[in-house]
Amino acid sequence: MPRSRLLPHFDPSARAFRPGEKVSHAASFRWLVMLVLTTLLLVPGARISVAQDSDDPLRFAAWLGQDFRAFPRALVRAPSPTFGAGVLAVGILSYRDASLAGSMQKWHRRELWRVVEEFGDANAMRPASIIIFAGALLQDDHRVQDAAFTGLEALILANLLTNALKAAFGRSRPWQEPGADDWEPFSGSTSFPSGHATTAFALMTPWVMYFRHPLAWTAIGLATATSLSRVTLRYHWPSDVLAGAIVGSSISVWLSRRHMQAGAGSGFIRSESSSRLQVRPILSPFRTGVRLSF
Repeated sequence: MPRSRLLPHFDPSARAFRPGEKVSHAASFRWLVMLVLTTLLLVPGARISVAQDSDDPLRFAAWLGQDFRAFPRALVRAPSPTFGAGVLAVGILSYRDASLAGSMQKWHRRELWRVVEEFGDANAMRPASIIIFAGALLQDDHRVQDAAFTGLEALILANLLTNALKAAFGRSRPWQEPGADDWEPFSGSTSFPSGHATTAFALMTPWVMYFRHPLAWTAIGLATATSLSRVTLRYHWPSDVLAGAIVGSSISVWLSRRHMQAGAGSGFIRSESSSRLQVRPILSPFRTGVRLSF
């Protein structure tokens, strides 16, 4: 049976949020957990992702098992100065959440924010990222394949961590009565950190890591807009989305570096990206389309 929970419902006539109808959600990661557990049993662990041939599709199965084994160690090791600065920024921002959220909610335009919000919906982005990865396997560009796989894996790991943090912190959402200062661990409240911000940054960051092209940075702009939408729609406080962005991007950067190191160790050297965008038509009896290279 799909589980249900109460989500805020927007009433256009009243221009305010109120608790509304129950919204059904698909069953969570059952198939994904089975895949992960199977991979962990079959693939031996390693300190870094083992080097694989660039055209060997089994490299993804090897990376998945090794990364999941290394992930707990990565969580408990000393954080980098950049990550520490981000955590400090979240703490400082939390003291201004109520006033900042009130100001940002004045930007509210339902149609605009509802569109960009969908790019952070994990229920939509999980199958979308699988489709993107499957499509990447049909390409001959191994950077595209690796970026697509890294985004998919980052989404899995980041969502698992964010859901654990949500339960541990138990912060109330803006549309609930207690307000920004209500933190009750394991109370069932799930505002901190933002799952949409986590999802968006986990998916988009690998494309910037693999492709040093200005066009790739539009992905970060889209992830930022998705995060802001959660504040304007009164689902999250500003510090919630900043924390989610840090979780998603940090895990993506960590995975991207591991996979790039494994690719370099196999003798597969990724050439620097050209600064020029190339558009090539694809015409054949079986396919018609356009290929972008940058």
